[in-house]
This record gives sequence, structure tokens and C-alpha cells, in this order.
Amino acid sequence: MDPREFDRRVIDNIDHIVAAVTPAHLALPSPCTDWSLGDLLRHMVGHHRGFTAAALGEPTDPEVWDGATLGDSPAGTYREAAQGLRTALDTPELLSRRMEVFGFGMFSAGDALRMHAVDFLGHGWDVARSIGVDDRLDDDLCLHALELGSKWPDVPAIWGPKGPFRERVAVAADAPPYQRLMGFLGRDPSWSA
Repeated sequence: MDPREFDRRVIDNIDHIVAAVTPAHLALPSPCTDWSLGDLLRHMVGHHRGFTAAALGEPTDPEVWDGATLGDSPAGTYREAAQGLRTALDTPELLSRRMEVFGFGMFSAGDALRMHAVDFLGHGWDVARSIGVDDRLDDDLCLHALELGSKWPDVPAIWGPKGPFRERVAVAADAPPYQRLMGFLGRDPSWSA
């Protein structure tokens, strides 16, 4: 799957989940260890903005990635950041370039967008579990993410306490694709707030 289309479809797949977030939800815990839902949304907004800047070939100041605020409408702030990235995905010759991913270095644009998409499938589920809405994600997107992730090296920079994903959680082989993906990304599919 074209990495731009994969990332766009992931953003579209989780939009309705984040749209349900209200300011009252921000103090809720999230499946992301040590992060409230507000912390998670700030991360998501910041990373949408950082990937947007990188896709447009703009400097990616750390403040763009880590300095997001949510304002009075967390869902609206997220929606604006997501739309910015959707637009940036149409940048001509994007896939022929390299992109800087804050904290991880330079990658081909395709690899960077794939990483973003897989990460955001996880975060869409995180938000759903935090606010108690339907956490099912698109089967095809989750299966594609599992296929991509199976090729990532098994190193501490990716998996475990120092990486973006925790140690994998065992999930039944016949579980729905979204639950298998969450286990693969180090999330317990039975987690609840």
C-alpha cells in the first residue's frame, strides 16, 4: 500500500474516535504508561504537526513535535493538525525525499509515514479505550500494520521501556486484527480506564 494512502486512511479511521474527546476527558488515564489522555492528545497533535513540517521540507524544531497545546477544543485542535498532515501528504515528490522524525533521525519519507501510521493506529485505540468508545479499527489497516511491524528489528530502541512500544503482549492468534496489533505494539487489549 502506498505509504501516503496508508497514513491518510489511518488518520481517517481514527478521526471519529478523537472527535468524541471533550475537555472533561483530558485527565483520564490512557494505556500509554505515565500519560493522561491530555498528554496523549498533545503528543498526537505535536506529531501530526511535526510530520506535516517534515513532509513539507520545513525545519522540524523540537517545539513543533513536543510543544503542542490543546486549547478549549481538544478535538478541534487535533482535527486541524490532522488536516494539515492530510494536505502535506499531497506534496509533490514527497516519497523521493527523506524526513526527519524527532528523536529517531532521518528516514525515507515512505518509512517515516509508515511509522506514523502504525503509531497512530495504536494511539487511536488508546483514545478509544480511555474514553470508553468502540475501539475496533479497520481490519485491513491493522493487518497491513502487523505485516510492516513484523519487519522491524527487535531492538530496545523500538521495543521496551526506552522505545516507542512496550514489550509485546500475548494475544490469541484468532483475536480480531486490531487486538493482535495492540498486543504486538505492547498494549493489553483488555485495558480499561
